[in-house]
Amino acid sequence: MIILFLAGPPYYIEASATIVGFILALYPIVEAFSALPVGAYIDRKGRRRAFVLGLALISGLTLLVGLTRNVFVIGSAHGLMGLSAAMVTVSSLTMITDLTVVENRGTGMGAFDLSNLTGYGVGIIFGTFLFSVFRAELGLAFIIVSGLFAAATFLIMLLLREPPHVKVGRKTLRETFTGLSGEVVAILPLWLSVTIILGFYLFLPRIGGQQFDISKSGPLLIVGLVVLGAGAVLFGRLSDKIGRHKTMLIGVIGELGFLISFPEFYGQLIKAQNERDLLIAINIVGPIGIFAGILFFFGTALVPSMLAYVGDKASHDLRGSAMGLYSFMLSIGMAVGTILAGIFADVGGVQAVFFLGAAIFSGMSLTTGLLLRKQGQLASEAKRLTDSGQKPL
Repeated sequence: MIILFLAGPPYYIEASATIVGFILALYPIVEAFSALPVGAYIDRKGRRRAFVLGLALISGLTLLVGLTRNVFVIGSAHGLMGLSAAMVTVSSLTMITDLTVVENRGTGMGAFDLSNLTGYGVGIIFGTFLFSVFRAELGLAFIIVSGLFAAATFLIMLLLREPPHVKVGRKTLRETFTGLSGEVVAILPLWLSVTIILGFYLFLPRIGGQQFDISKSGPLLIVGLVVLGAGAVLFGRLSDKIGRHKTMLIGVIGELGFLISFPEFYGQLIKAQNERDLLIAINIVGPIGIFAGILFFFGTALVPSMLAYVGDKASHDLRGSAMGLYSFMLSIGMAVGTILAGIFADVGGVQAVFFLGAAIFSGMSLTTGLLLRKQGQLASEAKRLTDSGQKPL
């Protein structure tokens, strides 16, 4: 279902624009609010069960969409798809944490990010192909995708084994999430700002389409995904070598620099499209584009280093809960980012959206920096008391 949605408008929903918008919103809403209980469930019952069940649900729900045009049924399927996405995402991140150690966890999280981005790229290409072939009968496309997904799910069920991990008893959600470490909580402001910016990026094609033709931007999008994937793996590995904090700092500098420089690049891009002389256009856009691209690449250091840091600092019995919390923040941040992008695009266009992003990102980054510094001070004090034979408070 996701690959067809990425390929174009949701033609499989026959309803008004308002109803379509509501149905599409059910997916991220349910995903957000199911991530927390899913994380707690994974800590109690294990990772493999949730992962396989989530994949099976995706397959079954995709088949359901292919068999009906009932708006209520499709809306319900979208909502349940959000639940299945939370099950797959949270269990995947938790298993990566279980199967790695501090020395290679960044690489593992980078590989996770790369696999996601590769999936987006393949989904766009494959979804576009299916849409062009089955445009007259989209239900067949969903049935084909469901069959492929079911086969992959069966194979994974046979091969996947439960990773070793600490099992916990039943806890309330409040007991679970109040037990998360201060280091995990300290990264939340930065993570929230990154997810809000991601919401901005998702809204960008809609804004940009009002000023220049982006109908042929597929190759550029693929290049962007490749850059993001390569950066995730590279910086994930780098965080294993030089540490999470230093790698996150590289990402903060790159992301903030990109948010500040992109409005100038975008203005030059609009100016260049009016130039018929290719060399003049390249001269206008090239230098600032290269600079913004380098900063964008550095910004890819954030996600793998932050996820690896959370995996490092989450206690062994609360890893699923920690990843559930971060999945919850991801969905909420993307929703907030999309809403804010729409509002500020009406006020001042792309430039206003990115300057707002720079303001949010810098404020949240500073907050995380102060919280991490506080955690460092508390850890130093606890060590001092322990060394002196006193009991830490």
